[in-house]
Amino acid sequence: MNDIIIPESFPNLPSSIQKIQSMFASDDINSVLLVALLEEEPLISANILKLVNSVHYGLKKKVTSIKHAFILLGTTVIRGIAMATALKKSFPLDLSPYDISVEEFDKICVLRTRLIGLWLKDEDIDIETLSSVSFLIESGKIVTANEINKNKLSSSFTELQKEHSILEAENLLFHINSYQVAAMLFKQWQFDENFTNLISSVLEPRTREQKFLSVVVSVISTEGILSDENLEKAIHLLSIYDLHETKFMNAINLLKKEL
Repeated sequence: MNDIIIPESFPNLPSSIQKIQSMFASDDINSVLLVALLEEEPLISANILKLVNSVHYGLKKKVTSIKHAFILLGTTVIRGIAMATALKKSFPLDLSPYDISVEEFDKICVLRTRLIGLWLKDEDIDIETLSSVSFLIESGKIVTANEINKNKLSSSFTELQKEHSILEAENLLFHINSYQVAAMLFKQWQFDENFTNLISSVLEPRTREQKFLSVVVSVISTEGILSDENLEKAIHLLSIYDLHETKFMNAINLLKKEL
């Protein structure tokens, strides 16, 4: 539809956040050092405390320390917040082309991670990586939204969405979708290959982990959160991927009770 190309090179990960990312990428996380690194980043700390004290967690007492928040949220969500903060520092944060607010975007990330915890806690998979991916997989939309706004394509994008899905509309505008953009970004930011492969293959999954992620992305998305239509899509995918529906629906019902 146009000749706009998503940047082939993205901003480098800020050096201070590189240290945090390196810590997450290691097999042996030093929680004391990690908390200290997080506390050195005011914006990350503020976002962590904002999230842990949000209605999504329903805590009766306000959390005021990063150490306490780290214990409550776990490494997966903390990593997601740190990387999301880096994104927000690297790109203007205006998701209006997708007709969602920043708060709604954050909610999608949190609920996906929570669903994976409820659904797959007994599965023999790398649940930490899968949860991190589920939190960050929509990050490409921050980049594409910036390109849409910068090039004054909001009206065109809205018109495309009347006849196509969001991903199809992205492809028509950029010849690439936001999941592919996210995979490119995290590859440059030196995330491991398994992480980026999970993102890039979400639409055509082959492994069990990729199939689990595909279902989660379908049921909680920028086009709806646990809507009847999304649930139908998810159940259809479960059938195609030969995954058990009962355990998934039990997790969905538990998640709905928490909302």
